[in-house]
Amino acid sequence: MNILIVSGFLGAGKTTFIKELIRRTGTTPVVLENEYGDNSIDAQELRSADTSEEKLEIMEFMEGCVCCTMKDSFVNSVLTIFSGLAPEYLIVEPTGVGRLSSIISNLQPILHGNISILNPIVVLSPRSYRQNMSQWKELYTDQIANAGIVVFSKCENDSPDLLAETENVVRGINPTAQIISSHYTGQEDSWWNSLMALPGKEVTVTEASDEQTSFSQITINDAKLTNPGELITLLEDCLRGELGHIARAKGTILVGSETLRFDLADGLYSITDSPQTENQCVFIGEALDKAGICRRVGSRLLSQPASLSISDIKRKSGKQLKVTHF
Repeated sequence: MNILIVSGFLGAGKTTFIKELIRRTGTTPVVLENEYGDNSIDAQELRSADTSEEKLEIMEFMEGCVCCTMKDSFVNSVLTIFSGLAPEYLIVEPTGVGRLSSIISNLQPILHGNISILNPIVVLSPRSYRQNMSQWKELYTDQIANAGIVVFSKCENDSPDLLAETENVVRGINPTAQIISSHYTGQEDSWWNSLMALPGKEVTVTEASDEQTSFSQITINDAKLTNPGELITLLEDCLRGELGHIARAKGTILVGSETLRFDLADGLYSITDSPQTENQCVFIGEALDKAGICRRVGSRLLSQPASLSISDIKRKSGKQLKVTHF
């Protein structure tokens, strides 16, 4: 089993990148989503985009952050996937506030002849890079320093000067990383296939740390607003800091009689139609006014979900699994 970590900061576009990776390589990996808090929005997005005959296996790890608080459960989940599903590829999408150094270090004890780690990928948005570094420098530096490949996203309309400036700063942090400083969709198929190949040298860790971040989150179920204007006002207040320092917000919400999808990141937000019927919203940041957010959408907190277990994998795969303990 080859493990590919696709990391990156909140709102950088990790899930969108994974969708493109699967499409361009024609692979059918198992995807392990480390959702931040009690939400499954990214997993739902991957499932809705999967049109292949052989459906993706998407597992959700929601006990905590795989880099620190629940690292043992994370490793056990990886071993369970290896022994139960035996995929050729496992793609791990950590929460955007996870330390890449710690995630790699947590996997090191189980790497052997049958389990290997590919070059870790970090997805970043040049337009928000400077702001992210000024606010969460240690966290973001850790991700870049431990990346094998750094991929620029959301940069179709960015100036060449901004792209070159961001590339130079990234190169200063990680001189050996491969940097894709134009939008990744322009890369040839040969490049996409190379992401799924074993690295030529052992993946090493730089500046591993167990320090935890001060981020918190709130997940809301069955939120409901009367009209789109209320949603726009809510998102504008999020950007202004009226409800805490919100770094990322996303989800689906019932507005009047229709379901809308919203995404907030990098100081911008978007609102689109959604085919989904399940409503779920998540707000991630620091010093969140959780009561105020709940009050604004007239909803309640989700109950604590079950974590990934052997029985979950049996149910999702529809197979009887024999689990090997290491």
